[in-house]
Amino acid sequence: MLAAQRAVLILVLMLLAPIAGAVDNPVESESDVLAEAAMNWHVMEPLETIQSSLKSVDYRIDLAIGTFDPLTEDAPKSRLDDSQDYRKTGMAVIQLQHHTGSALYGLVDEYDVFILDNLGSSTWLVRLSHPSDLSKIELDESVRWAGPMMPGWRVSPNIDSSTEYIAAIPAVDLKVEALESLSHDLVKMGADEAWCGLHLCEIKGPINLESLARDGRLIWSEPAFEMRLTNALAGAIVGLPEIANSSLQLDGSGEKISFTDTGIDIDHPDIYGRVAGVYTQFGLHPSYADNNSGHGTHIALTIAGDGSGDSSVTGIAPGATIVAYALEHNPTGVFGRIGSIYDMLSHAEQEGSRVAVNAWGLNGNYGAYSADSRSLDVFVHDNPDFLPLFSAGDDIGQNASRIMAPSTAKNVLSIGASTTNPGGSVANFSAQGYSLDGRVKPDLVAPGVSICSGRAEEASIPSGSSCGVGSHGNGNDMYMSLSGSSQATAVAGGSISLIREFIREEVGISTPTSSLLKAASINGAIDLGTPDIPNSEEGWGQISVSNTVIPNHNGNDLQTFYDNSRTLSAGFSTLYQFDVDPSSGIDITLAWTDVAGSANTAQSEARLVNDLNLVLTAPDGTVYKGNVMLNGYSLPNGIHDDLNNVERIKISPSSSLPAGKWQMKVTHSGGLDQAYSVVLTGDATLDQKADLVAFDGAIYSSSASPLVNDLITLRLSWLNQGTADAGQFKVTLEDLTDGTIIYEGTRSSLKSGKIDSITKYHSFSTTGDHDLRLTVDVDSDVLEINDEINGVNNNIEEMTITVAALGVRLVTLDGNGLEDANMVNQSLDPSIAEGYTWPVLLKHEGTEIQSVNLHLSQVQMPNPIRDDMLLQPEDTWSRSSDLSGPFSLSAMGNVGDSMYLNITMNDDDADLSGDTDRYAMAGTYVMDLTAKYSNNPSVKHIIRLRLVVEEVKDVQVAPAGTSGLEAIPGESTAFTMSVRNTGNSPAVYELDCYSQNRWQVQLGQSNSSSYSFEPLDILEYLPMQVRLYVPPVSEGLPAAGSTDSITCSVTSETDPSLNISETVVLTVKTLELFDTDLYDDMGIAVGPAANSRDINVDTAERLNLTLNIENTGNADLDLSVRISPERTDWTILVTHGDQTETREVNVIIPPGESSDVRFEILVSPVAERNDENNLVIKISQDQSNFVINETKLVVKDEISLEITSEFEFMSTFANGNFKNNNLTIKNTGNSRISVNLTNSLAPDGWEIGFSKPPNFLDPQESFDIIVGIKAPLNQPMNENAFNLGIFVTINNGFDSLQVASTFNVKVLSGAFCQVEWDDQKSLLGIERDDSATLVLKITNIGNSPLNASLVTDIDADGWEVDISDDSVMGLEIGNSMDVELEISASDDTEAGIEDLSFSCVSTLDGINYSSTAELEVSVKNSKSQGGLFGIVSAPVAYSIIGAILLAMVIVARKIKKSAPKDLSGEELVSPDAHSIPDDGMRMQAVMDSVVGQESLSGGSVSAEEIADALAVSIPSLPIPPPAVVPSGRPPSAVPEGRPPVAVPLGRPPVISAASPQNVTINKTVINNISDSVVQNDVVKAVPEPQVPAGPPLPPSGLPPGWSMAQWQHYGHQWLAQQGQQ
Repeated sequence: MLAAQRAVLILVLMLLAPIAGAVDNPVESESDVLAEAAMNWHVMEPLETIQSSLKSVDYRIDLAIGTFDPLTEDAPKSRLDDSQDYRKTGMAVIQLQHHTGSALYGLVDEYDVFILDNLGSSTWLVRLSHPSDLSKIELDESVRWAGPMMPGWRVSPNIDSSTEYIAAIPAVDLKVEALESLSHDLVKMGADEAWCGLHLCEIKGPINLESLARDGRLIWSEPAFEMRLTNALAGAIVGLPEIANSSLQLDGSGEKISFTDTGIDIDHPDIYGRVAGVYTQFGLHPSYADNNSGHGTHIALTIAGDGSGDSSVTGIAPGATIVAYALEHNPTGVFGRIGSIYDMLSHAEQEGSRVAVNAWGLNGNYGAYSADSRSLDVFVHDNPDFLPLFSAGDDIGQNASRIMAPSTAKNVLSIGASTTNPGGSVANFSAQGYSLDGRVKPDLVAPGVSICSGRAEEASIPSGSSCGVGSHGNGNDMYMSLSGSSQATAVAGGSISLIREFIREEVGISTPTSSLLKAASINGAIDLGTPDIPNSEEGWGQISVSNTVIPNHNGNDLQTFYDNSRTLSAGFSTLYQFDVDPSSGIDITLAWTDVAGSANTAQSEARLVNDLNLVLTAPDGTVYKGNVMLNGYSLPNGIHDDLNNVERIKISPSSSLPAGKWQMKVTHSGGLDQAYSVVLTGDATLDQKADLVAFDGAIYSSSASPLVNDLITLRLSWLNQGTADAGQFKVTLEDLTDGTIIYEGTRSSLKSGKIDSITKYHSFSTTGDHDLRLTVDVDSDVLEINDEINGVNNNIEEMTITVAALGVRLVTLDGNGLEDANMVNQSLDPSIAEGYTWPVLLKHEGTEIQSVNLHLSQVQMPNPIRDDMLLQPEDTWSRSSDLSGPFSLSAMGNVGDSMYLNITMNDDDADLSGDTDRYAMAGTYVMDLTAKYSNNPSVKHIIRLRLVVEEVKDVQVAPAGTSGLEAIPGESTAFTMSVRNTGNSPAVYELDCYSQNRWQVQLGQSNSSSYSFEPLDILEYLPMQVRLYVPPVSEGLPAAGSTDSITCSVTSETDPSLNISETVVLTVKTLELFDTDLYDDMGIAVGPAANSRDINVDTAERLNLTLNIENTGNADLDLSVRISPERTDWTILVTHGDQTETREVNVIIPPGESSDVRFEILVSPVAERNDENNLVIKISQDQSNFVINETKLVVKDEISLEITSEFEFMSTFANGNFKNNNLTIKNTGNSRISVNLTNSLAPDGWEIGFSKPPNFLDPQESFDIIVGIKAPLNQPMNENAFNLGIFVTINNGFDSLQVASTFNVKVLSGAFCQVEWDDQKSLLGIERDDSATLVLKITNIGNSPLNASLVTDIDADGWEVDISDDSVMGLEIGNSMDVELEISASDDTEAGIEDLSFSCVSTLDGINYSSTAELEVSVKNSKSQGGLFGIVSAPVAYSIIGAILLAMVIVARKIKKSAPKDLSGEELVSPDAHSIPDDGMRMQAVMDSVVGQESLSGGSVSAEEIADALAVSIPSLPIPPPAVVPSGRPPSAVPEGRPPVAVPLGRPPVISAASPQNVTINKTVINNISDSVVQNDVVKAVPEPQVPAGPPLPPSGLPPGWSMAQWQHYGHQWLAQQGQQ
């Protein structure tokens, strides 16, 4: 069957699907891909149309008030019932025996009823032409039951006196001009407000329900609800893969997409220049600015943003243009609509849009088929090439049947939301179906989670979080992320436009119907998760552009067949045949635009009016029916769906199913004539055969009843409805009655889908019925789907023509009274006459006297396509003869064998006698004139009179209210231009208005100065309000008294020469207006009087207030400014220019300028805390034009603090060190405050610290705080590790306040070293000309692979350092590696300890981060240095050492004797100090720093070794002071509490802070200060030592020899020993 064409096409097209990731394959050129995609789409033609059975009719009438069978059950009762109501309203309910169009149309023709609504199945709401017709209709054999439509049945039982909003449906026979009066009448019934548009009225406020129910202009009323945008408030947020276009270059070019939402930022760079129009007439505010949530701009750019600001945020159809409708009330953010959905979408349709995105729904009527839903179905049925999309809504609770109306309409696409992860699933906030009547809703889902799209520059309260890159000119982010079915609807709208673009440009269907778009998109949808479509969550699946445009199975392209719009009557079916290999599966979708259902019917009852069914028959006879599915695939047999106007058959790919000829059938089981679209995809080919058809009407006679021997024309036609061209074939027309061949001929090839015809002149020689037979392909030369060999023989068509005997003849006469058969065709100038009269001669050609009757048929209009089909004219036409007959005519040749008649055809609606001529409607009209024997009707003659009424174009324009037009700046005035079509056919006129000053002109409810009227019927009158706007004052202009000229022209769309203009003058009125702002002495606005803020002041403070007055009008202002204080004991001076007063000054301000008035206020020196002084400042021009500014001065300390940061987050590295983050705190109050900083609890292993926070802040003082954050080692990178709260507690001595700010803490990515080693003893005492080694361990303590360089440095000569590796490459997180360090000494290396540094350096973002090991190395002093220090001999050196040791022993004994006997020694420890016994580590450290390992292993110490040690240590020994005890020290008899004798030397040391030095802890170097004080480079403040105050000095002063520090620590002990304490 179908071989795989190119798998790469599918990969390319996957970019088009708003799911999964992007795939790009540049192998084929754009033209190749487009060509191959289009080659896989094929138009399908049915094999034949056959009769099929009708479904059984459900005779229950389902109304909102109740359900009943009118023949067997009582009707539901209501207090509003009135069985005689139909006599006033004409409204009745008719139930037919059969649900067919023919039965309904027959009733309409017979009784002239008007169809108002379908109440389900064969039950109809109608308007009677006369009340008495109801009894006649009840007896009609096609009617099962007929009765009055009760008033109570027309009002929802849910409406009561508390119902605030009501939606009502006007009857369809109500004229447009009557809607305004209906609105007025609804207000008279008690409503607060009411408006009416096509197919919908909305009522606000309580109303008289009885009056509402009995109004025959309304067919249904129900509660209404507010409109709601559908952004999800919660739900899983998953990253959105890039939605981009493939090399197909489908970008929405040529598509105009309308959308209805809050507003739009037309200057956003991603949409700039592609907004075709913005309209506000259906919204609540004249501005389209999206200055609240920015929802509308986000929707617009999701649809069509081109990514100019950030290419990753490109919308779905970046080449499309946008038509925007703004509904939000900008000042309040309320979202609502004025006018009906029908009106709004009609406007969009006139603007050229064919796809409408409506990302909103009604907050109520969930799952219900509402009045708005019905209005949408009416609109799409009237505009079958327009497809609206509506949001299904968001429902966090995930309840059943919560689809938002009006997405419950049958003819729209209802869109739910799916996630954007590759697997795909329905979002957990997307509203679930089904509709309350059981239909599949939503229809489709589309990605709607975390959609990054445009943010309006003016959006003040954006509803999403920042995403993408770029910012607007005002600093606001250019993009934001939103989730919801709103966003899903926008994605789906863009996707539908791409599908439409492909069908238009590549498949070649210039105007694809909405049903074809619906069928194609549903047919290509992807079943998410486990196969289970259709279901209440995803409907038919997730929309996929790629699977719609080029479906595939296992990489092989499948073929797509379509039928765009084929009409089917009830009881008939169309048949298609395909050769199919089912191993690739079969997908078929049938969709049709159904007639609107009734909003009155109970919500549980079906809304389907026309019931089509989809049937697929396999070669083995297995039958599959539409929507009979289980686990996502079709099952055989089952029951036909009678709920949905979408039906699917999905055959699972299977090699066990039979390949061969599969037949698809679309049947119409009940309802009116219905057009449908169907799409099939599979490994299939349409059965490529010709199919010649002699169809109904293939034989057409120029005379329905010709006279014998009259020459007539016979037109013979046939059609090739097959999929292949037909070769040569033979055609015959036989007269079976005479047994003669009228025509026989051979025809050349007839292409598929084409019609061929011939015209043959013929006369019949005998009277009576002649049975004619047309046979196509007589000799079976063409291989056909249906002929006498295969299928059903459709090559034969038969017709009977009755030939009348010669007896009577009708002949038209020319102006001279001569016979002229061509005079049957005439034309009429409707400006001269209302009708036409033919002179006709009735001749008798018989041999005896006969009575002849004359009959005139109804005046009708021939179908433009088929002359044999006649239509009823719109105007009422009468026909007459000046002589009525019957006529007695003599035998031919005798006197009285003929009669002259005047036959008149007149348009009774035309009137040329009034003030305004009403012309006969343009068109072609025919009437059959028949003459026949009274006693033998077979003897007759018929002629057809044809009248062509010429078209007249004319219009009347009447301006009203044009004199004295004036308005103040910023406001408007209006006049009316009334347009009346005085031509004789519906006409379209355009109204254009132009302002000389280019001021705004608004026509009607639009915001445009150009308006194209809908077609106006003959004499239809339409007033158009022309609203003229004076721009607001800017810099004093427009000045009072200035003018503008506005010219309005009415032009015919088809005849530009028909142009009428009117010019009006608009005068600018004087506007005396000013604005005021009051500022404190910091320049901060105080605010308007209604909500001005208090100003805190201090006692005796001098305060300055400034009042700025701006003249925003267009004339000079002379103002007085007066201040009125509540307390008059506070001194006030008012200053303006050279005026200085205590209360009031005068100010003159020209237009467009401003001026300042200063108030200097001295707070009373005796004012107490919480005293108040209310200041009222009145700025007035006169008693009626004034402004009040007000503020209150409060004697009070203001306590407040502001925390700011450059970033909304803090960050750190996972390297075990602190990272600085900067905050600024500012005292925004008016008093000095103390400051205490704390933070929230961090997760385990994390540390938080502050560096040098301030203790106090003065008013308006700022201070930069460093917040150090240390993460655990190897902590993974995380954009949101935790939220850190920073708390600042402030106090001013009266009040306390805690100010908090929360920051998201990010763990940044980075690799860092840690250097460790076990023991560095091997590096001390290295032999000369030898080396030592040390192994260092390098660990990656960061959270990304480590790349680092290893560097050593020693600042001494005679040393060489080698390392085993000079770099670290790709060391994984947490892993370690060993590096060997080899240090070599030379013979010339100098003795002493040298510093050696080893650094591991990593680089991150251009910054070096290092971990350094500070090591010590020394060379063994193996050379003799000549005794002590190489200066004295060894014996002398030994003598010196011995003397030192002896002196130390003597001093120690004296100290011991002088120490108190009853003290443990702990008393001498300073308070807050620690007494920790040495554990030997300090001695070990000293030994490590002085001698090599050899020294520790020997059993004795040589003189040379002692000399070496002394040589190293002597420079650090202090020079001992003279061993003289200062005079005045405490005597030896001082009690035991006195200081030891050895002080000083040995007295308590002076207390001071130790200088931080490098220390080694566990062989790891910590730089600068111990970890208890330093945390990375965040330095904790070292507290100053707390020195006790000490006891009071004795009367004699400080004891001799004591220092004040000693006294502070030990003085109390001295006093105790002296008995003074």
